[in-house]
Amino acid sequence: MLKIAEYAQRGEELKEKTKKAFLDANLDIAIRDSRPNAIRLVFAGQYSAGKSSILKMLTGRDDIEIGAGITTQQAHTYDWNGLEIIDTPGIHTELRPDHDEISYEAIASADMLVFVVTNELFDSYIADHFRKLAIDKDKAGEMILVVNKMERAADGNSKFQQDIIREDLRKVLMPYTPEQMHLSFLDAESYLDSIAEREDDSELADELVERSGYAKFIDMLNQFVEEKSIPSKLTTELYLIDKKLEKAIKDLQPKSVDSDIDALEENFMQQRHLLIEARGRMQQEVKDIYTSAATKIRDIGLNVANLLVEGCKQDEVEDELSQAIRQAGDIIEQCQSEATEVIDARLNEMGQGIDVIENSEFSRNLKSRLSRRFDVLPEGIQRILTNAGPGFQKAGQDVLNNAYKAGAQGGLKLTNFSGSTIHQMVLKVGHSIGYKFKPWQAIKFTKGIAIGGQVLSVLGVGVTVFMQIKADQDEEQIRIDLKNNRQNIRSQFNVAANELEDFARKYIKDNVNKPLETSIAIIDGNIQEIRDTRSNRSLACRSMEEIQKECRLLIQDIHSDSEIAKAE
Repeated sequence: MLKIAEYAQRGEELKEKTKKAFLDANLDIAIRDSRPNAIRLVFAGQYSAGKSSILKMLTGRDDIEIGAGITTQQAHTYDWNGLEIIDTPGIHTELRPDHDEISYEAIASADMLVFVVTNELFDSYIADHFRKLAIDKDKAGEMILVVNKMERAADGNSKFQQDIIREDLRKVLMPYTPEQMHLSFLDAESYLDSIAEREDDSELADELVERSGYAKFIDMLNQFVEEKSIPSKLTTELYLIDKKLEKAIKDLQPKSVDSDIDALEENFMQQRHLLIEARGRMQQEVKDIYTSAATKIRDIGLNVANLLVEGCKQDEVEDELSQAIRQAGDIIEQCQSEATEVIDARLNEMGQGIDVIENSEFSRNLKSRLSRRFDVLPEGIQRILTNAGPGFQKAGQDVLNNAYKAGAQGGLKLTNFSGSTIHQMVLKVGHSIGYKFKPWQAIKFTKGIAIGGQVLSVLGVGVTVFMQIKADQDEEQIRIDLKNNRQNIRSQFNVAANELEDFARKYIKDNVNKPLETSIAIIDGNIQEIRDTRSNRSLACRSMEEIQKECRLLIQDIHSDSEIAKAE
């Protein structure tokens, strides 16, 4: 199943459970039905290329019209497993010239864009539209290119045929390569036929599914979802649900007969709040740094591309482009340095906040009381305290008292929640975030200007060639060459900017989410352990605690998406 659809479906089911739990408990807590952060998957491309068939194959919906000719007259939105799936009219339909505008309006808001062509590939008009999207509108990084109707190719949807088409695509895709694009080959009709054959001939049905390329298409979509961290959009609503569940549980949760146990829960709640707030700040600050750097790189590419006008001189353009590449490289180095400084500073602030909690009079008095009463505490509380710090173990009152004489730093540390302190995390930060993003290969001035190791050209003709055009050459061709090379320069800077933003998403996942996720999960486990000691909790309260546990597990799954994929 498409991973993003699975997450969205789980989120929708969880929201319905939460609404029902609040209703059953007679709590007036609203959960909004609107989904401003819903993921939008838009299908666009050549008319009669089978977009609707692919969409029907993906979703299994029977209400999607398919057939020969133009079946989609306007953009249709389908709600599928919590996602918005949008089917657009085909580009370049002489019967309906307004279709292009309808499609582009939907494309503008896409989180994932599936651009569909047939096995005959691009004519000049579709190629222009594709390049407009990929380069002018900088959508290449948000796009999956699908070659459908492979059953009509000479060798069907075979690897041999795919390799032939992949080579045919190179000229149209330049300055991108087929290897850089998210590229999938489909025979959607065979998949739909397999559904009809499944009951009568399962072997034939399996063969049709294999021929369709369905499994590889789903893998490609999931790879795209993972690379772009698209599921993280879903966590916005999940955090709101978690917050409302926490409020409801607090209202319904009875106080225990032991005020020290209630105070211990409050201590862990303070820790959790501190980590959640710090994580959110770090995520946004680091994202802003990389987004700003990517925007600057795109602007540099636009400015240097605009130097390619009639009458421009080769040496001047080469010099300006060389400076632009160095400037972009400096921006990348600076943004990575700033991101490291932000994480280091925020972890230090977090450590200071932990110290404040640890050394507050509230915590000191609590630890002292818990230390003296360890033997009579419930087993769940003993387990928490045994794991909380050295010297706090069930070894007799004298041992506990002696261990605690050294004070908070030498005895029980209620904030030693993860087995390693925040301060230790700060010391390791340099090792964990030391890797760098380096998109620029050697700059070469051979037959043309190269950026990222690739000569800037559409048809393999370097920039220098058109600058040495003979006087009698067609002026229109000169303008075409200039335009194509402007696109090439701009797109290469766009590629670097897109890759930098992709790097930032992984950087945040590895250096912000993962280091704190374990600590937050352990705190959550401690809080639940405390709550489990209260035998008089209401059925409604227990139900909401289970929903909250499910909600936090879903958030954790989304944050650790790549690790789950590897394990599978």
